[in-house]
Amino acid sequence: MANFKELRTQDISKGVLSHTYRDTQPLIDLTSPALKMVNNFTQKDPLRAHFETSIVDALKQITSQHTDFILVVDDKEKLLGIASSADLQSSKIMILAQRLNVPRNEVNLLHVMAPLSHLTGVSMQSLSYACIGDALQTMEQNGIMFLLVTTAHNEICGLISAREIAKTLQIPLHITPIAHSFSEVMQHIEHPH
Repeated sequence: MANFKELRTQDISKGVLSHTYRDTQPLIDLTSPALKMVNNFTQKDPLRAHFETSIVDALKQITSQHTDFILVVDDKEKLLGIASSADLQSSKIMILAQRLNVPRNEVNLLHVMAPLSHLTGVSMQSLSYACIGDALQTMEQNGIMFLLVTTAHNEICGLISAREIAKTLQIPLHITPIAHSFSEVMQHIEHPH
């Protein structure tokens, strides 16, 4: 033991146990793996509702399930689109009710959902090499709030929510919806947000 030196010792008779160690999740940021933000439908069954469900009932379901979105399905459980809790509570609902000439509580999910044809998918394999920033950039470029995740067989197995990323990372969103029809263009001109 001639090669080692003795360490200086301290009197610990009045020492207090340290409580600085905490079992916390590592910090997550835009460079973290994108897979951390995937709502994986194979691990947790997503909330679903029929397209004729009123926005009032859908919002109750979203609130009770503590989720940010609801999948909109038809009679055969085929996915038609997605509605977010923000969409169901937005001022656009009143405008839509006026346009449809119905009371607010008669507006249903079919009227407010983002249809599947307006959404974009990315494979789970691609996401395994991507970071959260890549997923958010994809959503910003495509003007979408949700990025659907697909299996190797092109089945939808999950999604990433831009609002969930913003909430988790406490960052602002810069997503401008892309109009897919002339009426959507007019709607965005009349009521930009």
